[in-house]
Amino acid sequence: MSLGRLLLGLICSFTVLGSSAQVRTGGGGSAPSGPRVPSTTAPSPTSQAVFIHGKVILEGSAAPAESVAIESVCNGAVRRQAYTDLKGNFEFQLGQNSTDRDATESGRDVFTNSGNRGPTQGMGSEFGINLPGKPGNTDSTRPELLGCELRASLAGFKTSSVPLRPDGSSWVLEVGTIVLTRMENIPGATISLTTMSAPPDARRAYEKGQRAVASGKFDDAERDLQKAVGQYPEFAAAWSLLGEVYRQQKKYDSAKQAYSQAIDADSQFLNPYYGMAILAVHESNWNEALKFTDDLLKLNPSVFPLAWLYNAAANYYLGNLDTAEKNARKFEQLDPQHHDLDSKLLLSNIMLGKHDYEAAAKALEEYLALAPNAPNTAQVKAQLHELNQRRAAADR
Repeated sequence: MSLGRLLLGLICSFTVLGSSAQVRTGGGGSAPSGPRVPSTTAPSPTSQAVFIHGKVILEGSAAPAESVAIESVCNGAVRRQAYTDLKGNFEFQLGQNSTDRDATESGRDVFTNSGNRGPTQGMGSEFGINLPGKPGNTDSTRPELLGCELRASLAGFKTSSVPLRPDGSSWVLEVGTIVLTRMENIPGATISLTTMSAPPDARRAYEKGQRAVASGKFDDAERDLQKAVGQYPEFAAAWSLLGEVYRQQKKYDSAKQAYSQAIDADSQFLNPYYGMAILAVHESNWNEALKFTDDLLKLNPSVFPLAWLYNAAANYYLGNLDTAEKNARKFEQLDPQHHDLDSKLLLSNIMLGKHDYEAAAKALEEYLALAPNAPNTAQVKAQLHELNQRRAAADR
């Protein structure tokens, strides 16, 4: 295989990424699939855990139409704890590691006395409040909650925060209400304000569609979402989620139509732009991929990091090598844990196009160091060998 064909594997992986991006109940994107269903089992009073209740509203007292992430902040360390339900309520138990750490979180488990630890240690295991203290004196077992607070996380909105003030006599804590306010200088958001205007029947159909998506019942979701947009044609979130359902079913033309309807209904809603970008990459339609990722990044450059990588690939195929390199490196800045190594393969091709054989080889070396057992290891090693031969020839 020639060096110019190396991105074939990259495009295949783009297709997988687009297909496997989890359907969010808010209408698309890469957030976790649907609101997390909080446990209703109360912890034992002797477990020294704290059961947290609260609510998130938009400024003006309306509940967000989509699930919102809840984060704890303790002495600068951030951990994602839960998601709101369809009415803006959230509940979770401190001491129950029910959600995965993401790129916005710090590397320290702030509700244990374990101190700092690496990004993979403790992942997937439960952690609890287990500090020494006298039996019955729960205040003495919770010093790590002092100075801690909860906040909401939703792109395009700023959040208020509520302090964690546990009562030593109770294992249940009502923290009150967190308020989200739209940022004036960032037009794009992952929540559509058109949802607030939807009539009750359309909202109910949309919520049924959300639940069906979360359960993987795409036929049911398609029926409910079609009902929602039929009753309220300006329902951007319902159109976007319908596009996701169609995309999961490989009904790509229908998905494009639904995403386009969402954009027409709310041009500030980010999710359908991302869906259109995924479809464009899947089809190797680089002009479309460039258009929708450009639009997405102008609206909000931080919500979908993969948009930078898709944009870089589009620019590479369209011959804009300087922009492709800049945006591929921007993606790598947003992916410090190297969750997606396609950027290394893309950078190698970009640098090869710029006749910088040393930088092209370095990118492949970094890829092999980070993924020594990847399925394409033999192919990448062969390409690296060819690059090194070119480097040697250029030095002679």
